[in-house]
Amino acid sequence: MSNLPIDKEFSEPGDSAPELMRKLFRANQEYSRILGEQLEVNPTDLRVMEFLMENGPATPGSIATAVGVTAGALTQSLDRLEKVGHTRREQNPSDRRSIRVVPNPKSVERAWAEIRPLIQASAQVLETMDPAEREAVAKFLETMLEAYRSKLEQQAKG
Repeated sequence: MSNLPIDKEFSEPGDSAPELMRKLFRANQEYSRILGEQLEVNPTDLRVMEFLMENGPATPGSIATAVGVTAGALTQSLDRLEKVGHTRREQNPSDRRSIRVVPNPKSVERAWAEIRPLIQASAQVLETMDPAEREAVAKFLETMLEAYRSKLEQQAKG
């Protein structure tokens, strides 16, 4: 641990949870950076890909809203993703006036091949825990997720 003010403010003797959370966040950021490099995409493009992997084909408007980018930024992202073969635009079958963005199945599988081992590792760790431990982990994660969502809402309101 360093001697930065954040370390003193959020660490208590014998309590490593805040430090472990920071390490987990840092590892996730580094993992996302490396995955983006492997897929030849930047962080915004990776978020678009993640959205499409989780939701399937979608309209540009729904993607922009979910990812939190402007229409112009999304257009640039989609151009880059098409250029490297991760997505394609096609006419929306439910509304001929619009388009939808479709992920390339090979790109989805390539990304899942990298992500799947981490998901499996998480599942294996949880399997070693008794039900009360799993419940405690789930409660902690739900509480942290709500804290993040609350903070994001506050920031969005200005």
